[in-house]
Amino acid sequence: MPRYKLKPTSRFKRLLKKLPPKLKQPVRKALGLLQENPSHPSLRTKKYKSIVGVWESSIDMNNRLLWEYDAAEKTIIILLAVGGHDIL
Repeated sequence: MPRYKLKPTSRFKRLLKKLPPKLKQPVRKALGLLQENPSHPSLRTKKYKSIVGVWESSIDMNNRLLWEYDAAEKTIIILLAVGGHDIL
């Protein structure tokens, strides 16, 4: 049973559809790790400097996930964006 529930925003879903097919499996793996443990070492999770309360986790060296904890329910992770370093 996953520790966190993932809640993608419509923007996240749109960006996910635009990713190249070769990134689909690495994204799935990263999301699985995020759901179990946002601090998993391979995600290299850190606070996103530009926006308070937003975190970034690595998919690979060129792509990342941006997310935040739900304000009311800390076991929900809201997925904000996915892609290269230019996603915001």
